[in-house]
Amino acid sequence: MTVKVIATDMDGTFLNSQGQYDHERFQKLLKQLQEKDIRFVVASGNQYRQLRDQFPDCHKQLTFVGENGANIVHKDEPLIEVFQKREDIAHLIHFVEKKYPEAVISLAGEEKAYLRRDVPHDIIEWLLPFLPNLELVEELLPLPHERFFKLTLKVEEEAVTQVMQAIDTFKTNDRLVSTSSGFGCIDVITKGLHKGWALEQLLKRWNYTRDNLMVFGDSGNDVEMLKLAKYSYAMDDASKEAKAAARYQAGSNDASGVLETIEHYLEKV
Repeated sequence: MTVKVIATDMDGTFLNSQGQYDHERFQKLLKQLQEKDIRFVVASGNQYRQLRDQFPDCHKQLTFVGENGANIVHKDEPLIEVFQKREDIAHLIHFVEKKYPEAVISLAGEEKAYLRRDVPHDIIEWLLPFLPNLELVEELLPLPHERFFKLTLKVEEEAVTQVMQAIDTFKTNDRLVSTSSGFGCIDVITKGLHKGWALEQLLKRWNYTRDNLMVFGDSGNDVEMLKLAKYSYAMDDASKEAKAAARYQAGSNDASGVLETIEHYLEKV
């Protein structure tokens, strides 16, 4: 077992239910990984700025896969950026606003995140940690003048499957696909672009294979990277699809299952 790259999802995986992690324990672990030339990758559907801010003391030592693979940053330097076509986003917003007016739509742009001003205050407060540099606008259409990584919908959890199916069968939508990111959120991303794709790009760049990859995840948008890695772990309380895609199971996020599993691995090598 020769692991050279470790990648982890954040919410529901690396972070506990309060959105925190043991900084001191991780710093000690990161030092051990660096001594063994093992790279640590943060892979999330969230924006790079938000992910970077969660590692204030060491973000320049890490690689970030943000926006479900659309934005890859290595040691604070951008490696890959994939933006969606503006017409695809506009068509989809129009479709969702008409068919699911109760859905909350957020846009992740290159510079800012966008949300309608009439979104209920409690939902805005819940979304704020995930949307750094947020701008509230009267309407999402016409689109703000910048490039966009992805669109996210927040719906009732019991409606997630139905809304995803509607998006994926939307007739003018041949370049986008939906994926569940937990907590009633649906990320709409470019087809073929996901965390697994992003990790494949990094493995090629670093001259490693899937046999050198360890991955941790808990939800639908982790499935591709869990299937990719030889050493894939679904968290104890992960979704059924994540558990089905993973080879192994780790402890829960509230029990620091990611750190615990990595520590056990390092004890053996």
